[in-house]
Amino acid sequence: MPKKGGKKAKVVESPEEKALREATEKLKAEEDKRRKEEAMRKKLAEDLAEEARFAKLNLAKIQNQWRKLMRLAKVESLRKDLEIMSQNHEREVDMKDAIIQMLDRDLDEAEEQYQMALRSHLQNVDALIDLYNHKVRQLESEFEAEIRQLQNDFQTERTDIVTKHAAAKGELMDIIELVEQQFKDTEADAKQDFDSYCEELKNKNLEDRNVLKLMLEAQIETLENHFANAAETYDQTTRQRTQQFRNLTQKDRTSAQTIEAQLKRLQRLQDTLAHWRMKIASNMKECDDRNRLMKEERDQISRHFQELKARMNKMRDEQGARLMEMSISSRKCVQTLNAQKKRAETILRYAELNRKLETDREKVLPFHPIVIAEDDASIPDDLMTEANALSSYALGPNGKPVEEWNYMDEFFKRYNKVLLDKMAIGRKKDELTGENADLRSILKQYLDGISVNADVMTEPNPLFVLNNRTNIQAAAVLSEDPITVQSANVVVNQRAMMQR
Repeated sequence: MPKKGGKKAKVVESPEEKALREATEKLKAEEDKRRKEEAMRKKLAEDLAEEARFAKLNLAKIQNQWRKLMRLAKVESLRKDLEIMSQNHEREVDMKDAIIQMLDRDLDEAEEQYQMALRSHLQNVDALIDLYNHKVRQLESEFEAEIRQLQNDFQTERTDIVTKHAAAKGELMDIIELVEQQFKDTEADAKQDFDSYCEELKNKNLEDRNVLKLMLEAQIETLENHFANAAETYDQTTRQRTQQFRNLTQKDRTSAQTIEAQLKRLQRLQDTLAHWRMKIASNMKECDDRNRLMKEERDQISRHFQELKARMNKMRDEQGARLMEMSISSRKCVQTLNAQKKRAETILRYAELNRKLETDREKVLPFHPIVIAEDDASIPDDLMTEANALSSYALGPNGKPVEEWNYMDEFFKRYNKVLLDKMAIGRKKDELTGENADLRSILKQYLDGISVNADVMTEPNPLFVLNNRTNIQAAAVLSEDPITVQSANVVVNQRAMMQR
């Protein structure tokens, strides 16, 4: 048992109570933090408001001062600009006055020239009007003469045409009468043949009709007897079948009439068919001849077309090959010209750059003088003319054409001169470089002799003596094998023996 009156026992917290206590402490800490942030935010807002008020006040003061300074600077600038503008205006006014006076003189001269030109123009116009009137009168007289000639020719031709027309009209009337008589005779013969043919067809149709009529009447009589017997039998059995039989009999009569009408129509169609067969037979012969001629013409045209097609294909292939060759040649030519153009542009650009470095003598006399040889009198004139015609269009200082292989002479003259100058400068540079190196070496030796430094102590120096010894090291003598020298005759004899 615990002792009485001792220390109070420690209260043990449960996990729920511990979590609740931690949450409460956390809420208190967050509340304190939020309260501090709110106070700091209010203070910052007050500071910002006060700073903004001060900034606004100072900005107004600064702007007021700047306005005063800018007004003064602007007034001074405007005064200077006004003086400059006034001077420019006076200068321009003087210049404009001089221009106006000059234009006034030009205007007077132009007015005089205009009056002279106007007088000359009016004189020329009067001369042209007189010439025009004379030409018009001459043309009118020629026109009237041509009209009279045309009228006479027209009357003569009209008389001839009227006479020929009357004669041709009489001939045509005679031909028309003859053709009408022939047509009437042909029409009468055709009508007579047609009437006889129609009579024959009519008789034939009557005979066929009578035969068919007798056959149909016999069949009808047989059918009527048969139908009568059947009617009696069927009438006894049923009246319905009797009525059907009567209907069929009526249909049979109608069919007989239809058959007779169809026979007549068939006969007419046969006659028409025979007529058209005759006409087709007559036309077929003409069509065969025409088709034969057209077939021959078609075969001939087809052969000609095939020949033309073959020639066109051959020509197309040849032209295509030529076009391809021309395209390839053109492309190569364009590439060559572009390369030459680029090379020429490069040369010109280098020439422009080198022009700044030219001497006065080169600018005045860029090329060496050329000694022009006199033409050889032994060359015939015709050969000289042919050579000049075949030569290029470039001309030399003597006015004669320059050969194509001499186009670059002037360029190579300057190029060779520059190349010689470059070589001379390079040689001079080498000489000066060697001389500079010698002078540097002499100067270094002199300085090493009068001064003491680390280089003098370390490098070999004959003037530096220490303990009666210099720091120059003698070169080690290397033992070399003796060189055997053979006489020339021994070598020659050995080579001769080896060749054998």
